[in-house]
Amino acid sequence: MQAKDRLRREYSSFNDLSRQFRMYDEQSIDSLLDDRLRIHMNPNGSDDISLQRDDCYTPIYPAAQPQSPLLLLRQHNFKLKAYYSNVGNCVQCNKRIRFGVASLRCRDCPLRCHTECCSQLTVNCIPQPLASTKRGHLSDYVPHVAPMVPALIVHCVTEIEARGLELEGLYRVSSTRDKVKRLRHKLLRGKATPHLGDKDTHTLCCCVKDFLRSLERPLIPMYHRPDFVLATQLSDPLAVEEQLYLAMVDLPQAHRDTLAFLMLHWQRIAESPAVKMSINNIAVVFAPTLFDDADLNLSNIVLWQQVLRVLLLQSAGFWAQFLEVEPLLPASSLDDDEWKRENYHPSSAHWQSVKTYFRSMVNLAD
Repeated sequence: MQAKDRLRREYSSFNDLSRQFRMYDEQSIDSLLDDRLRIHMNPNGSDDISLQRDDCYTPIYPAAQPQSPLLLLRQHNFKLKAYYSNVGNCVQCNKRIRFGVASLRCRDCPLRCHTECCSQLTVNCIPQPLASTKRGHLSDYVPHVAPMVPALIVHCVTEIEARGLELEGLYRVSSTRDKVKRLRHKLLRGKATPHLGDKDTHTLCCCVKDFLRSLERPLIPMYHRPDFVLATQLSDPLAVEEQLYLAMVDLPQAHRDTLAFLMLHWQRIAESPAVKMSINNIAVVFAPTLFDDADLNLSNIVLWQQVLRVLLLQSAGFWAQFLEVEPLLPASSLDDDEWKRENYHPSSAHWQSVKTYFRSMVNLAD
């Protein structure tokens, strides 16, 4: 019994693990900004006064340009636990987690891995989104803290950039519909973070495109489109950047964070000569997807491609300012069963309590 309790104990802090288990430096993008260039604006919302349309715009850039989406990694909240049921495979090595053997589980995301695989782990910690009965809007798939980027996009993009930046035809070569459908279902409705190391890179790209097409509202909603179109009509680069910033601030946070994340990803693809996907090619592929294909005509397609080219030509620092990692609240110290009882509330819980109340009243009347 003492050995079992020792295996099931939870680390008091992440520092109890080895230093090599750390996934990122505890330094957000906002902390990298030069104090001399920083102004009071936070598009993700704060007590600071955001930039108004009649204020003077001053561009800010992180001191270190992001070269990889790994900058968005938040610290995993690992717990050491021995499972006595079938919990699937390790997300890193894709080998089964053995019965009764201690493994690591993240409290904030559905990630499980072997203790020896933690040092090689490159999977992002994406907190699970809030439960919703209606699915289809982008806000239904994003975590409740910034950056609000769906786990499907983050996991696929991380794997694409890990082994696909030397592969020709990213987002241009198609995959089979069945593979894309199975992968999308696994990423959206799976109980654990799946292993993507054995998935075809083109299938991952098609999964990202298919997810963006399936949204109820496009990534750039129709009522926000004129703000982005206005930026293409300006000749001064600083005025263009100011207009794009104002347009980005007006977007819903889930759309803003996801768009900024994808822009950094597509810029890295355009910078890779082996992929042979220039900014113009990316604009041709994604312009109808990011805006809307409900009113497809030649003039709209040309306009959307022009807007997307302007977005892709902005610096990486411009997009990085929208991707500040917001810290999570301290995780509960309860065990798994207690955590489920405290946090899982089925839709019929309220009705069950009402029926219990009426039964007690009938019993009292008798």
